[in-house]
Amino acid sequence: MSKSAKPATLADVARLAGVSVPAASRALNGGVRGKQSGSPELRSRVEEAARALGYSVSPAAQAIKGGRARTVAFIVGDIDDFGSATMIAGIMHAAEERGVSVAVRTTRDDSAREINLLAQLRGERHLAVVMATSRTTDAAREAAVKEQLMVLQDHGARIVVIGDNDLGFPTVTVDNRHAARLLAEGLADAGNRRFAMVSGPDIEVTALERVGGFAEGLAARGIAVDERDIVHTEFSRDGGYRAVEQLRDRLAELDVIAAMSDAMAVGVIARLRELGVPVPADIEVTGFDHVPMLGDVLPGFSTVEVPLEEFGGAALALALDDGADAAETIALTATPILHGTPLVPA
Repeated sequence: MSKSAKPATLADVARLAGVSVPAASRALNGGVRGKQSGSPELRSRVEEAARALGYSVSPAAQAIKGGRARTVAFIVGDIDDFGSATMIAGIMHAAEERGVSVAVRTTRDDSAREINLLAQLRGERHLAVVMATSRTTDAAREAAVKEQLMVLQDHGARIVVIGDNDLGFPTVTVDNRHAARLLAEGLADAGNRRFAMVSGPDIEVTALERVGGFAEGLAARGIAVDERDIVHTEFSRDGGYRAVEQLRDRLAELDVIAAMSDAMAVGVIARLRELGVPVPADIEVTGFDHVPMLGDVLPGFSTVEVPLEEFGGAALALALDDGADAAETIALTATPILHGTPLVPA
């Protein structure tokens, strides 16, 4: 193409591919169905024509034309957290399949920042907003979040929430409570009788669900856990490390410290080793989430595999795919892993 030649237009692409302009637009821009728009043969013809003519889609033009950016806002608590990072990877892969981009925002687990971020999103005109932050039992905080999400929904964004909540939007959940119960039962059946639990803040729904399920599993085997041996702290390596101090006077009495995240388990193990407590010879430490590298360095590590990467695809299916139910919930399954072996429910 010479310097004086005009850039190829969508009409040029459609003409070369032998399709209508709207069909060419859907094939290249995707609509909400992304690469599922049109037949594979039609998309191939249009894409080949676009390459031959040197035509590329302008995201800015699409946003101006449709009044909405071809982006999804994904809100997490902490971008450095393994769970958040894995969910981000999953939603990015799912978004690529649909021809949209992902704008990641982090609340840093700050409730005021969470509200401010949601308010800022109003001007960004995203196709959807996916919330993957920890929901809480704080009624005022949850009401404030719901109010902001309602405004975004009224402005045209589709809303999806990841994790158990009472916000009233399409939701992707995982059976934390049931998986925790199964893991506890398996550990008890292996001969353990004295347990402590280390989990996230007692205001967070996920922390409470995991502790509640684990306690139910132990109760089913006739085992009770002293309230002093249930420690709520940050869902992090440092939180697990500090939790050991609250248990320090009773460590000799314990068979298992059940951490409700693998990151917390790392902190627990680190502090126990500093104190000269052999792991798992004297105390077994278990986790939740299944960070793959932990299994590599700790053969026989017990945890729960949560399908973190699947959250993104499920959330975008609810937010963007045709036929999604406005009140739908997608429930994913977590798999307990006992001493390196997945537990299969009876």
